[in-house]
Amino acid sequence: MFWQRLRKDSELAIITAFAGCAFFGIVPFAVYRFATGNSLAGFVDLSIAGSICLAVWHAWRSGDRRRASLLLAIINTVGCLASATVLGPPGLYWMYPALLGNFLLLGRNTASLVTAFALLFLTIQGKAYDTRMQLAMFLVSATVASLIAYVFALRNQTQRDELRLLATLDPLTGLRNRRAMEAELEIAVVRHHREGQLFGLAMLDLDHFKRINDQHGHEAGDNVLVDFAKLLLQHSRKADRCYRFGGEEFVLLLPIPSEQALAEIDYSLRLRVEQELHANGDPVTVSIGAAVLRHGESWSDWLGRADAALYRAKDEGRNCTVVDTGGERAAV
Repeated sequence: MFWQRLRKDSELAIITAFAGCAFFGIVPFAVYRFATGNSLAGFVDLSIAGSICLAVWHAWRSGDRRRASLLLAIINTVGCLASATVLGPPGLYWMYPALLGNFLLLGRNTASLVTAFALLFLTIQGKAYDTRMQLAMFLVSATVASLIAYVFALRNQTQRDELRLLATLDPLTGLRNRRAMEAELEIAVVRHHREGQLFGLAMLDLDHFKRINDQHGHEAGDNVLVDFAKLLLQHSRKADRCYRFGGEEFVLLLPIPSEQALAEIDYSLRLRVEQELHANGDPVTVSIGAAVLRHGESWSDWLGRADAALYRAKDEGRNCTVVDTGGERAAV
């Protein structure tokens, strides 16, 4: 259970690893402080270690990783400032891992503010250094280390954003994939319940797509899918969302002013596909099943009604639209 949760939750793993390193690095020094009679410094070290344990416990218990990260950063920074105040120049060494760690725990801008505060505090309080030159050397080296950490955090966040984007896109068509669709359908349901916004959902299936692959080859079939995706994007409104559901099936999430608007949009789209989409010169058509979101309905039930409407469109000869408005079903 412990290792499984760490593998699935990267933010919690970072918090736990950072806290573990800090705890096991600080406690031996606390023991040494007490053994050599420096009780105040030992108490500071133990307070830092205990606070770190509380922050990690909070993260594991509540799942609030953002607050736990902020708490850890505050504990590390304040604790190191206190250590530098009590111990003088030797205490400054703890500032380096604290400042670097803040860029792992916090956002870049927040970590930069914490770093600026820590360096300003050390400059003003005057107890952490013996000479101005010593202070200047520390400020320069700490600033350079923080800038390197900032660049690393920026690159890391950019790569994570790119991976997150790739995880939600279909590699062939460039449309959002099923994972992104499920998340955005859930958001649409919440908006409908809270604000009363009407949403329509349309499932689109290219007619006789297997025949296209058999007659023209899979490359031609892929080209049809790509052209169809471009057509969807070209004729969609800014607020509409397009997804590749799988194979030759696609989904449209449509904010609508009325139930009638859903039928009109789907009818217009079906005609455009019939006129503009071709496979090596042969026309390609699409069957559409659509459903208007009902109040109190889950996204999976909503999608199920649209899917049922799509099957009815296929049964009625394909190249047609069936709209389930929540009460009646109309074929267009």
